[in-house]
Amino acid sequence: MKAEGIEPNSVTFLSLLSACSHSGLLYKGCEALNSMKWEFGIEPDLGHYTCIVDLLGRSGKVKEALSTILKLVALPDSRIWGALLAAARVHEDHKVGRYAAQKLLELESDNAGYYTLYSNVQASLERWNDVEEVRSAMKDMNLMRHPGWSCLEVEGHFTFRFRR
Repeated sequence: MKAEGIEPNSVTFLSLLSACSHSGLLYKGCEALNSMKWEFGIEPDLGHYTCIVDLLGRSGKVKEALSTILKLVALPDSRIWGALLAAARVHEDHKVGRYAAQKLLELESDNAGYYTLYSNVQASLERWNDVEEVRSAMKDMNLMRHPGWSCLEVEGHFTFRFRR
């Protein structure tokens, strides 16, 4: 883009950071965030920082991801806490996982998916009383996890797959 004289915007950087996150390009992602602010004068928003938290988390830097959230001027939203919780689960950082889950459930106490993720974190720790407590809370609030599904088209024919 630079060679063509095209100026990137906020959305360009969001796409770039997401690509870095999904490709494991930690250094390039951090470099892009700095470039965004200092070279192009674009102030990163919560979406950009969510990508950075996801990038750090996928790279196994769960504590650095939490530190990034805690330094934000803006109030963290459920997307950023969800990214941290997912990373903490994958990298088995149970302390950060519990903290992220608590923050997430404070923001979206009616989201069955977040309760399920938190329950799975507790199950991976073999904290069966906590698992039961989370599931009981879901039942009390009438929250149900909806099964996942996918659709695949092959040569004009559609196949649907449902998970329980």
